[in-house]
Amino acid sequence: MSTYTFAPGHDVVGRYRITDTVGVGSTAEVYVAEDRTLHRTVILKVLLPQLAEHEDVRRTFRDQIIRSATLSHPHLARVFDGGQESGSIFVVSEYMSGGSLEDVLAAGRRLDVGDTAKLGSDVASALAYLHANGIVHGSLSPSKLLIGDDGGVRVSDVAMSGLRTMHPGHYSINDVRYLSPEQAQGAPGDAKSDVYALALILFEAATGEAPFDAVSADAMLRARINTPLPIRPELGTLDMILAQAAVPDPLLRLSAEQFANRLTASVTDPSPLAITPVNRMMPLLAHYQPSEPRTSIGFRAPSAEQIAGSDHDESPATRFPRPQPARQVPPGVSAADARARARASEPYPIVPAPRRRRAALVLAAIVLIAAVAGAAVWKSGLLTQSHTVPSLVGLTTSQAASQLSAEGLTVRVAGHQRSTTIAAHEIISQSPAAGSSAKAGAVVTVTVSDGAARVTLPTVVGETCAVATAALKKAGITATCPSTAYVVSSRAAGQVVSVIYHGFSNPASVPPGATVVLALSKGPTPTTTSTTTSSTTTAPAPTTTTPTTTPAPATTTVAGTGPRPVPNVIGMDQSQTFAAFKKAVLFFHTKGPGSANGTWTKVVSTIPAPGTMVPYRSTIIVNVK
Repeated sequence: MSTYTFAPGHDVVGRYRITDTVGVGSTAEVYVAEDRTLHRTVILKVLLPQLAEHEDVRRTFRDQIIRSATLSHPHLARVFDGGQESGSIFVVSEYMSGGSLEDVLAAGRRLDVGDTAKLGSDVASALAYLHANGIVHGSLSPSKLLIGDDGGVRVSDVAMSGLRTMHPGHYSINDVRYLSPEQAQGAPGDAKSDVYALALILFEAATGEAPFDAVSADAMLRARINTPLPIRPELGTLDMILAQAAVPDPLLRLSAEQFANRLTASVTDPSPLAITPVNRMMPLLAHYQPSEPRTSIGFRAPSAEQIAGSDHDESPATRFPRPQPARQVPPGVSAADARARARASEPYPIVPAPRRRRAALVLAAIVLIAAVAGAAVWKSGLLTQSHTVPSLVGLTTSQAASQLSAEGLTVRVAGHQRSTTIAAHEIISQSPAAGSSAKAGAVVTVTVSDGAARVTLPTVVGETCAVATAALKKAGITATCPSTAYVVSSRAAGQVVSVIYHGFSNPASVPPGATVVLALSKGPTPTTTSTTTSSTTTAPAPTTTTPTTTPAPATTTVAGTGPRPVPNVIGMDQSQTFAAFKKAVLFFHTKGPGSANGTWTKVVSTIPAPGTMVPYRSTIIVNVK
């Protein structure tokens, strides 16, 4: 069962009241919420914790929320807002009441050639608009194509583009169903990858089937490398257009603009696309009509009447006709007509018994006996081949699926758990155990490792190398302070500016036993005066081994539009903080008690940490109390 960050009824940042939970995807938790300020229904998506623990993902997500909010296209879902509460970053976007194209396809509906072309033209035009603005969606799928009240389709999740690939984890079949061949080979997605994904979606919308299918994610990806789109008669005039959009070589593939133009030219009906939304889906089992309780292992023998070919219910009077009294044949009426009139006047019409009824009944009895005997043999296992279950521990799920398929068995992931001995995405345990016997078609359930439990890093920014190293060592983390990692900072010389792990600055957590690098401050840049550029810095307090409760304010001024350090505002009040950020030409957004109504009194921390170099006019998260 998925764990949600917010429960229904919770007011996110005092404005968005959660009304329902939609689900948990590969990137975010999805909620329906009420915007209490503008009185409208919205979708609120919260970045998953395993992604939010990476500073580069958090920063990219914030930047993309701001960027997405500036986009305007008739076939893009609008982004309204974004923010952070209790460490959880969220985006607020347009609510589409008609569900998604995924719902339509899951209901078994297919689009005709005309509607498929309209759908493709609308989506391709939105993709061309994104690409012109330097944005690649990267994970287009039917679930990302939302349907409005008018039946029109809009592309969603633009603010989350590329987040999943920054720190990829285990991919399921659904995650890779619409990836391009170049993505299957490990290359990052680009604009041509979006075109390929749309071609696969349109193929599925018109035919009702995925063009490339397999039992595992790896097999599905391998199936599309160097393989053109299959030819299907349902595609009609779209056959060649989709083939050009799904060419395995991205250099030969259509661009989104070319794809949109060709699809538009193929449309004969000028009316806009209108997909009838699927009604709110019932749970899967609500569609299931239970049959009468089973009395066998699955085989139901035919009745004697079914084998004999009788197509009507015989009453006792039909099978055993009453003796009829002799009738006089009226003058001028033939004997045949008289018999017909007599049969019509009987309360139970007489149906002559077939001559071969007895033989059929005997045959039915023989078949029934054979069926019962066959069922008994099947139940005893004499006709069922058994297989020895191989060991799957240490394999990935795709490797396990491949190995089990050779034995006539299948694999199912029962759950995930942390492990210090088994690498992430590899199998920890299985049931039935290796070496046991299982019949053909049996399912082997496995538990997959999520890797070792991560260690939350203690706060060491602002400490000396010795103090920070000791604190990290206590948490089981090895730290070094190489001279090559010294940086110019508003902090005092020798103080820790940031913690670096595998190139990422200030991660929230790291694996146990990890080694991190501490970037120490060289001190501020010397004061210089120039007619073109200037940099003035107020020197911070001297280095001490005990952190001060109110550090000296960082008042760095950087001319131009180049990168600049985050000012050290920890311990400052509101007026000091405003002055410091104005001086640095940066923006900030407060989080914590009193941030909503402006009653906070002191800065606790910033994200990113003070001294971190950030782009001109960046927005910094300031935690206050």
